[in-house]
Amino acid sequence: MKSARFNDILAIRTEGGKVLGFHARNLDVAHLDEAAWNALVDSAPSSPDALEARAEIEEWNRTQDPAVQDRDVAAHVRHLLVNVAQVCNLKCTYCAAGGDGSFGDPMKHVELETLYEQIRMFLHDVPRGGHFSITFFGGEPLVNPEAIRLLARYAKLQVAGREIDLRFKVITNGTLVTPEIAEMLANLRCHVTVSIDGPPEINDRTRPTRGGRGSTLLTMRGLQNLLNVKDRLGSLQAASIFGSHNTAVLATYRYLRSVGFDFVKFDFAAEANDEEASQRYVEELSETADEAFRNGGEAELRRINLFDGWFGALDEKVRLNNHCGAGKTHLTIDGKGRMSACQWFVGKAEDEVGRGTQVDHEKLGRYAGRLNEMHGCQSCWARHLCGGGCMFVNEVKTGSKHKKDAEFCNRTRNIIAKAIEHYAEARYES
Repeated sequence: MKSARFNDILAIRTEGGKVLGFHARNLDVAHLDEAAWNALVDSAPSSPDALEARAEIEEWNRTQDPAVQDRDVAAHVRHLLVNVAQVCNLKCTYCAAGGDGSFGDPMKHVELETLYEQIRMFLHDVPRGGHFSITFFGGEPLVNPEAIRLLARYAKLQVAGREIDLRFKVITNGTLVTPEIAEMLANLRCHVTVSIDGPPEINDRTRPTRGGRGSTLLTMRGLQNLLNVKDRLGSLQAASIFGSHNTAVLATYRYLRSVGFDFVKFDFAAEANDEEASQRYVEELSETADEAFRNGGEAELRRINLFDGWFGALDEKVRLNNHCGAGKTHLTIDGKGRMSACQWFVGKAEDEVGRGTQVDHEKLGRYAGRLNEMHGCQSCWARHLCGGGCMFVNEVKTGSKHKKDAEFCNRTRNIIAKAIEHYAEARYES
């Protein structure tokens, strides 16, 4: 895939030879002709056709679409991620939670009374008819299923009669899902994400038990219990992590597609010197997107959550100015009631933004700005689909939350270009 650019106009030549145009501000996707491509590739076009095409591109660049909306993230907490256990029965090779799910402070039992007060405080601020979600996280949250049951019951009592859309989510490795736990999650209409990195030959290597054995068989047993109640779950999603330890995206997609998940979530675990792995990940994910589209068109491709998000933004003409809602709509609470903007900042004293019912608004204010402005993304054509990049990745790679990781940017732009290619195919060629 090749590209050329004039200000906010990006031209993409696909491997099949088609030329697509993308307007970065207006979020428009269009087919371009060869004259337009040549006018962009040639920095000083001279032929009449090229000059005319260049003038049309410059005019397109100047247009302002009044239908485009900016999606800004208001500083109202509407999502809590609660660490109901900071221990784990697995020892994943790439674990970002202290290497053992503990974030440096192992806890199997959490301070429920403190968590009750925090949930009450945040739900009190939700207006009638509003929405709120609570994600149960770890470590492995199902080490402590009773905490999930009690916290969910308490939260439901807090919104009783207020017409609030309260949703529960859990992120689990699936190994501890018994029929009883599956039934509890179904009764909560829980949105369940199962962490699994692909077929057994991959997953057993990247996600071993603490004793060094493969975990896939245990995960699949738990998954079957979830599939038995799938019609009563909010959704069932797989989450796979790639990086230097594993770049087999296509093999993972094929395996997970056969299992019965509603969606799959693919992420890249950034680390030092990951450029080669990042490039391979992009190649594999691009091949996966192509195969998904061949398998089932837009609907199948959008089962991969990255593409679903970008298709939605293009359809709705909504510019994303924040990669996530960390510190704005989203807070993480550990088992002792210490608050952080992001789940990956847990355990770092300098990133603590509150404790109990006391919120440090000065610290929280550091997250208030638009990420794509704070990270200096104003000249990037992908800025309104990326939303400024991940603060955790930036910190891992550059030492600063707000200093961009060049490889993240390169990876994201390439994958977004693939999304634009299939968006054009879905919208204009079907």
